[in-house]
Amino acid sequence: MRLLFLIHAYPPDVIGGHEIRCQRTAEGLRQRGHEVLVLTTFKRENGPRKEGHVWRLLRSKWSEDPKRSAFKWVFVYRHNVKVFNRVVREFQPDVICRWGLDWCTAAFTLYVHQNAPCPIVTFVGGGTPSAPDDLWFHFFRTPAKGRVRNWVKKALVRLAGLWIPTQPQPLVYDTVTFNSRFARDWCLNREGWKVKRPVVIYGGVDTHQFPPRPSRAYHHPPHFLFAGRLDPEKDPFSCLEAAAKLAQKGLPIQLTLAAGSTVDIYQTYARTVWQRAKELNGIVQIQLQVPPSEMPTVLHQHDVFVFISRMDGWPNALLEAMACGLAVIATRCGGPDEILIEGENCLIFPFGDADALAERMEQLIRDPALVVKLGQNAQKLIRERFTLERYLDETEALLLSVMRKV
Repeated sequence: MRLLFLIHAYPPDVIGGHEIRCQRTAEGLRQRGHEVLVLTTFKRENGPRKEGHVWRLLRSKWSEDPKRSAFKWVFVYRHNVKVFNRVVREFQPDVICRWGLDWCTAAFTLYVHQNAPCPIVTFVGGGTPSAPDDLWFHFFRTPAKGRVRNWVKKALVRLAGLWIPTQPQPLVYDTVTFNSRFARDWCLNREGWKVKRPVVIYGGVDTHQFPPRPSRAYHHPPHFLFAGRLDPEKDPFSCLEAAAKLAQKGLPIQLTLAAGSTVDIYQTYARTVWQRAKELNGIVQIQLQVPPSEMPTVLHQHDVFVFISRMDGWPNALLEAMACGLAVIATRCGGPDEILIEGENCLIFPFGDADALAERMEQLIRDPALVVKLGQNAQKLIRERFTLERYLDETEALLLSVMRKV
């Protein structure tokens, strides 16, 4: 098959697990003999370029001067349409694999679905709007201050409408692969997606990076790890507060805070987390921006993974921690609930409850046998049901079936 992957932010330009999973999917299918071309975005400081099968040619929020007016999105959209059409003519894909794309303008997402010359399979990692929307559409809907300015704005927007859509439109998807039943149900029932063929394909882990962990490999007391973004949705502050409570009780606590990327709007929150972590010097070790390639090493150094999220589809970090044989302390948050079983491969606590989290951490400090039991059960589950090979098998079969229907 000739597969064209469309995505905003392809590693090493990465935002999170969805982009990492895209790379693993593209590389895995290439290794299986399929022709793969990745069309993705470029950062302003690096400029557009072609790197083997990864072409960083699309414009997005990353490529633009933030001081430019909203009308820049007209030119971003037109640029992306021209690039897309040129690449499609040159590569002639059998199937387009569309991942996260709205930062290239929601209008471009609409264009791709309305004008693609071959089937599109959409890969979804969480709940997203059924009608792509962005700042350009918001700008169009919002009146300017003052009667004259508003009249001028309406005239300019109407003129811009000759080159770019000016309002969001709901899409009817042919084939969508969701990474959990939770993500599927959220999109179909909560967000109102119209999908002719919804398919659930759980993400998988390369288990070759995580050999079976024997009982003697666990530390006592256990080493705890929090790895994730520094924002309220991941709630690292509660993890720090739980560690502080245990230290006040005189219990031996070792916690590593492996900080991921932080969304711009949460910079104030992130600074609060950093300040609290520094106050816990000696209890909390900080690791900044651990690249995905180094995460297996970090995981092997720890025994318990603290996974906190308000809502999640199918997080890579949790799967890898379980694959490495770490015991899990987690919140109920959607997709992970489909594999996390209290007392068998994890301990559960309510989101935002630092006292409950501290109790769970203390339980594992006082019961090393429970750490081993939870960790080994978690590793067994991943090795039996959620390998990367199984994920690629199911994805490849789906893409082949889509291609053959044409």
